[in-house]
Amino acid sequence: MRKYLIALFVVFFLFPAFANGDGGNIAQIGEDVVINAGEVLNGDAVAIMGDVIINGRISGDAVAVMGDVIVSGTVEGDATAVGGRVIVEENSRVLGKINQVGMAGGIGEVLRNLGKYGFYWNPKMLGRTYFPQTTIFNFLRFLGILALGALTIALFPNNVKTAANTVDRDAFGKLIKGLGLMLLIPVVVLLLVLTLIGIPLIPAVMLLAAIAGFFGYVAVSVFMGRRLNEHVRIASNLLTEYLLGALVLGLVQLMPFLGWIVSPAVFILSLGITFDSRFGTRGV
Repeated sequence: MRKYLIALFVVFFLFPAFANGDGGNIAQIGEDVVINAGEVLNGDAVAIMGDVIINGRISGDAVAVMGDVIVSGTVEGDATAVGGRVIVEENSRVLGKINQVGMAGGIGEVLRNLGKYGFYWNPKMLGRTYFPQTTIFNFLRFLGILALGALTIALFPNNVKTAANTVDRDAFGKLIKGLGLMLLIPVVVLLLVLTLIGIPLIPAVMLLAAIAGFFGYVAVSVFMGRRLNEHVRIASNLLTEYLLGALVLGLVQLMPFLGWIVSPAVFILSLGITFDSRFGTRGV
């Protein structure tokens, strides 16, 4: 456990210290970098899991990893968004190249908005809950997740079973590992951006992170469904356990406040489970 805490210390403290070094460059992790109108930055502006907003002028590059680059002033270098968008407002200029890697919003949008959608309470509706306009989309998305999870179980039943068996073994350790991995992802992406030749590998890194998170989610669902099935006593098989667990998780994630906590916690735990079990190839 001690080595994981040391790793987190390095990520939280040593890397930000490096990123915010001198030389006129500005870098932030988890926050926006804003250059106000009339300000001039003689260097680069970098944000990880945040936006780079240029209202003034910078002489270097504007880089956002899992965020957007919004230019309302002048960028004399390149404007690069990894897992986000490059938005150049009218009468603004980017003198270098405009690079946009990955889908707009990308994984950064997912991480920043976990638990965003669901049931909401409106006091004006006399105590009734109501569905936001995205309810139908969310329902269809949930069905898609169920189908994808069922396909995963059909293709890799032994891997899913092995991973599910490890969920309650050192769960706190898995959370720490998952948190470390989640924090490491933007660091790896930034390093790939800085090497330039590594930029084509960024979508693969993000895809691997998404696959790892989803595989762990399936394992968590199977574990929860198995525990629930001990009481309801429905047919005992991986698919039934997965459907039960996924339904419970889905309902919990719809709850205000609790869902906002559970969603990122499950994602972090899922990463830790996948890492610990090596995608279900190793029992822990």
